[in-house]
Amino acid sequence: MQANDPTKLEATLADGRRMTLSLPATDAAWAADGIKGLRAVPPTHTGRGEEPPALPEQPPLSLDVAVLGLGL
Repeated sequence: MQANDPTKLEATLADGRRMTLSLPATDAAWAADGIKGLRAVPPTHTGRGEEPPALPEQPPLSLDVAVLGLGL
């Protein structure tokens, strides 16, 4: 990849992985500057965070109720 390629942006993540963002050519006014219009933003969260609570256990529907949903 060329160092001054106007369609690609490359970054190295904190864990050493490399990420490349490519922007295809377009005539959209908001993207006219290509990657020059982008800026690096530090992450606001790292990791996964807390696990959501488990769904409550519910008994399965009876066959009569299940068939009602089919319109039979």
